[in-house]
Amino acid sequence: MRKVLVVFLFLVFGYSINAQSSFSTGILPRVRVSTKVTEKLKWVNGIESRQLFVDDIKDESLDYEYVLTDISSLLALKIGAHGAINWGYLLRIEGEEIIHRAIQQFTIVQNYDLIRLGHRLVSDQTFSRNEAPEFRLRYRIAVEKPLSGSTIDPGEFYFKLSNEYLLKFQDSESDLETRILPFLGYEINKKNKIELGLDYRLDGLLKSGSENDLWLSMNWFYTMK
Repeated sequence: MRKVLVVFLFLVFGYSINAQSSFSTGILPRVRVSTKVTEKLKWVNGIESRQLFVDDIKDESLDYEYVLTDISSLLALKIGAHGAINWGYLLRIEGEEIIHRAIQQFTIVQNYDLIRLGHRLVSDQTFSRNEAPEFRLRYRIAVEKPLSGSTIDPGEFYFKLSNEYLLKFQDSESDLETRILPFLGYEINKKNKIELGLDYRLDGLLKSGSENDLWLSMNWFYTMK
């Protein structure tokens, strides 16, 4: 796993150096609350904010800008032993602009001896007053491994590595984005867990220039009865 991460970062930063690129960085705190509706149905609500400290498109000096807030709500229906289908809606508040996004996704999680492997396939549609609708297809693979023992238990740390690809279509144009997310997690108890890690995004892969975003991501997951 460590070798895969090193090779990926080498390729990503090699591409960034050779191509005309921009760089921005900030923090990305997120809270997600899950509620069990029935034995197979779960309601997941979340809030996330994006806060920028460096953006070399505007200014290379250290600065602060509150960029946006995302409020999401999804219903997750369990199918079979490992899969789930989710439908949801995201409301984005970006300055004075309100953006709407519909979400449909399929997830499958498989447990092995020492790791948990997850796949997520998503389609979403974004609508706003000032831009043409944007349609995206997303695929994410994630590996989760306890740092002690064979399973993640309360009071234990774990490591999670995700890699995601996003194909985007807007106003007869298309683009590709990739993300890599290494996280260190801690399961406080069966209801609470926290994660701290990096969310690196490389956008504009099908264009002449690229956008590099590096976020310090902080997640809190709470499960209600």
